[in-house]
Amino acid sequence: MLKIRIILGIISISFLMVIFEAIRRRKFMEKYALLWIFSGLIVFILSIFPEPLFKLAAISGIYYLTVLLIFFFTFLLLIVFYLSVSLSRLAENNRELTQELGILRLKLEQLKKEIKNG
Repeated sequence: MLKIRIILGIISISFLMVIFEAIRRRKFMEKYALLWIFSGLIVFILSIFPEPLFKLAAISGIYYLTVLLIFFFTFLLLIVFYLSVSLSRLAENNRELTQELGILRLKLEQLKKEIKNG
């Protein structure tokens, strides 16, 4: 059990380092990084102090660690879903802005022609 906790702790620290590096390089917005930092910290804390996890298992009647990992996996899926929704919204905004830019360029060309023919 200790070996798994050590491996999980190393993975979560590595994960947090990757997140902070991506933020530092401006490849990841802080708004979205907070979800991942929060998740990484929870995994790290639970790898050091697994007692709350065991209490949760006892309270919920789940006695297999695998089932609890499924709950965490579901939580991460919800984060991915949230980010996918945000990405879809941004892609739609990008499409609308591109269309507006095209319309404005067309109007600008028409105005240039009118002034030239004037």
